[in-house]
Amino acid sequence: MVLPLSLIYIATPLRNDFDIKIIDQRVDNDWRNTLKKELRSGKTICAGISSMTGPQISGAIESASIIKKLSPALPLVWGGVHPSLTPEETIKDDHVDIVVIGDGEETFTELVHVIQNEGDKKAVKGIIYKDNRTIIRTPPRQPFHIGKLGVPAYDLIDIRKYKIQPTWVGENSLPILTSRGCPMRCSYCYNTQFSQRQWTSLTPEQSVALINTFVQKYNIKNIFLLDDNFFVNTKRVTRICNLLIENKMHINIYNANCRADSIAKMGVEYLRLIRKAGFKQLLVGVESGSDKILSRIKKDITLHQVLTGSTNMKNAGIKPIYSFMAGFPFESVEDIKQTLSLMNRLSKENQEAFVYKLQLYTPFPGTDLFDYATRHGMKFPQSLYEWANYHYGRLNYEGFTNKHKKFLKDMHYYTMFFNKKLSGHRNLISSLYSRLLTLRINHRFYSCMYELYPVTLLYKIRSRFRGTYL
Repeated sequence: MVLPLSLIYIATPLRNDFDIKIIDQRVDNDWRNTLKKELRSGKTICAGISSMTGPQISGAIESASIIKKLSPALPLVWGGVHPSLTPEETIKDDHVDIVVIGDGEETFTELVHVIQNEGDKKAVKGIIYKDNRTIIRTPPRQPFHIGKLGVPAYDLIDIRKYKIQPTWVGENSLPILTSRGCPMRCSYCYNTQFSQRQWTSLTPEQSVALINTFVQKYNIKNIFLLDDNFFVNTKRVTRICNLLIENKMHINIYNANCRADSIAKMGVEYLRLIRKAGFKQLLVGVESGSDKILSRIKKDITLHQVLTGSTNMKNAGIKPIYSFMAGFPFESVEDIKQTLSLMNRLSKENQEAFVYKLQLYTPFPGTDLFDYATRHGMKFPQSLYEWANYHYGRLNYEGFTNKHKKFLKDMHYYTMFFNKKLSGHRNLISSLYSRLLTLRINHRFYSCMYELYPVTLLYKIRSRFRGTYL
């Protein structure tokens, strides 16, 4: 489970002036009473709530309801991805008083001081708020430069409650950010709206110092990178690698997010350098095996670059982790089959490669593809409450034929068997399904997939139990 970094980061600039309490519903089974106890202290200036799009909103609304009931005058400040993507819609909800749009480090800090001093909220850039019945939106704020923050206040949470184990790694790792945002234009990605395609980073010296601080403080050797695109500036990465080697850090770095075109350009020698520095895994979002689809979603990579990068990583001894999506509004069944063929090829060419199962595309509000789907008749939630039922494991586009939908759902289930290593005691079953899937893809035979019925039935039962449906 990933640390609540969004809350940690906005709390860091405030901790010298205020007492901060982070309540994480995911790890605190008694979070309702924890929240009530804090409210009854009578010392709370405001309550900040962060949420992604989807089921997280349910928990956010419940916590806001508790706050409204016990402390009706306490300002409720919402932030995070979903409120930032839909600020005008979010502010209309009765559980919301103020929305922080985009990065919150500077905005929330200024806002808390204004609330404390009963000042004018119009002076705070990057928010939308209610003034009686009037909704006021202030001028936008530029994305926060991550290098201005200093050491994030990880000590505000109990690290022991969070277990992050990278793929194929049996040891815990510590999530770290060395950069934020991405300059690319992928039409499905929330970052094009949230970060406005701007990228900020720590310097190489700051990055290595931060890693060293946490290595010493928490006695860990595994780092889990959460940068949106770690390799935007390869000269910066080179300097980071050289510093890690010179300082004999001897750490393992996992989940470094990298584009396929970047890996193709790097070459084997460069990849061997980052391998020597401790980078064990690269996370590569390929998304599709169709050049046509890659062009339509503005991914700006080609299949040739993906395959070149695959060879380079294999020769450099770096384990690639690949992710794929299907279900784009303009995607054909043939396009999906091309994606399956590429997934199979990448898995076959490098036995160390890990291929995530085929994910179903889910439109993010504010993105180009969200607007495209809206123009082509797709209906989306119209309120904060409705967005709580928006799931990422669900096929959200309704313009496909029933046959097309069934194929998508079947492949969503079936492709989890690309990776037998995840199955543990179910390895025999997984091995059998993996062989059958490979056979089907090689011969492009997708009819009569009766062997998939037990798997789909199991998923449906589990989905109903969790309250999500495909």
